[in-house]
Amino acid sequence: MAKRMKVQERLAGALAKAGLGPLFGVTGDANVYLIDAFVSGHGGRFVAAANEAGAALMALGHASVSGRVGLATVTHGPALTNTLTALAEGVKAGTPMVLLAGDTRHGERENLQNIAQRDLILATGAGFETIHRPETAVDDLARAIRRAGAERRPVAFNMPVDLLSSEVEDDACELRIALSRPEITPSGDDLDNAIGMIAAARRPIILAGRDAIDDAARDALIRLADRIEAPLATTLRAKGLFSGHPYHLGIMGTLSTPQATEALISSDCIIAFGAGLNFHTTAEGSLVEGKRVIQIARQEAGIGRGHTPSVGLVGGIAETAGRMLYWLDEAEIAGSGFRTALPAGSLAQQPGPTRISSPGDLDYVDALTRLDALLPENRMLVTDAGRHMVKAMQYLDVEHPRLYVQTASFGSIGLGMAEAIGAAEAEPDRPVVLTVGDGGFMLGGLTEFNTAVRHGTDLIVLLMNDNCYGAEYAILRDKQMDTALSRFDWPAFAPIAEALGGRGVTIEGPDDFGRAAEAIASRDRPLLIELRLDPAKMPFW
Repeated sequence: MAKRMKVQERLAGALAKAGLGPLFGVTGDANVYLIDAFVSGHGGRFVAAANEAGAALMALGHASVSGRVGLATVTHGPALTNTLTALAEGVKAGTPMVLLAGDTRHGERENLQNIAQRDLILATGAGFETIHRPETAVDDLARAIRRAGAERRPVAFNMPVDLLSSEVEDDACELRIALSRPEITPSGDDLDNAIGMIAAARRPIILAGRDAIDDAARDALIRLADRIEAPLATTLRAKGLFSGHPYHLGIMGTLSTPQATEALISSDCIIAFGAGLNFHTTAEGSLVEGKRVIQIARQEAGIGRGHTPSVGLVGGIAETAGRMLYWLDEAEIAGSGFRTALPAGSLAQQPGPTRISSPGDLDYVDALTRLDALLPENRMLVTDAGRHMVKAMQYLDVEHPRLYVQTASFGSIGLGMAEAIGAAEAEPDRPVVLTVGDGGFMLGGLTEFNTAVRHGTDLIVLLMNDNCYGAEYAILRDKQMDTALSRFDWPAFAPIAEALGGRGVTIEGPDDFGRAAEAIASRDRPLLIELRLDPAKMPFW
């Protein structure tokens, strides 16, 4: 008689064998046996989060850094509803993740945790798959993983408890998740029109987005930019791709340096590779108004998501840049000469602080500049949302765009701590630096800081404490209204970090940076550095 096994054991074995990475989650009655089989039966790594939102966010952080589909698991009902903000963030950010969600046993109408999980999932914009039959469970999960990767969004995999506990033959079924993605090279009239626009441009700019950050794409874009004498810019999520190039403008959009902004305004053609051209990148359309815009995306869905281009091309980034270069050479098109009017080497350089910190009066930009020099060079960077994030995005750098994770795609604060833990699991030999506001830390970071302690994460938290919700404070202040509604009398955060098992340091003035440097150099557990800031002196942009 053939050996039998439960569906949850079969799924656990297939997941472990696929080697996608750790499984982030919170145990519950509808997923605990699957987790146990994954860990005890197959040696998989399970990272236990403090809450379900954190588990889903950790999977997003891991996916963002690793480039693979992230994995998280929760039980049914309230556990599932706790993940909805994280799922919406993943949809907005275009991050592939599969949420293995237990579901109530069929027919248990009066189960307290019974809820229409499919309806909730679809409302976030995430995809939905389910176990159809015990015999198809592994193939059903493989479909969810393939969809998450192809559609670049979270997909929930619904697992009713009665199906998980059903028995099937023990046949060591594998997840068939490999996707064949041959890169294509565009041709035809649209390519001809694009080449014509580039040839006619006198002040062209090459823009790279998140889909253009691999080495082949970077090298191809630099060759094209050098050929047409165009400066190079990136979106926020491709931050640092062209660092070191003398004609690197830095980030295009609302985060541009003054020098880069001048070049962008004067340009007459934007050639955007793998960039969505959203309102941040285009500065509400002001940086593309009156210009010819050529947009290149790997998939049709990437064309016209933000600004509608003059020409849209679907194709591989390196392949399309190479084809453009070929035809420009064939036609003997001269370079634009745009670079001769630009100051080489300083276009992406942010201006220094407008004032220097003094005892009891910490300047935020000055503090970031000092910390940038103290933090490990091989760091990853995660920025939580809030008023503090703009300057952190501008003044803190990483070695490669893959090492930067922004968590504000859904406009929610408090998502950064969990995504930082997930990022650390993807690159365990690198420290991860998280910038977070006091409100974001209390909303979503406090409990997961202890998760970082439990799992030995090499984490440095820069907590910007101005004792308020900064954006709301600025709105009320600018309208000459009472700011008390936005103010909070938080406890001191450095001692809280110590109580949670980490280390804590407080910076209130320039004399405190020495202690911060020592704490960074000697860290052996998650470290929280609390910057005490005056809300009235915090910059917004």
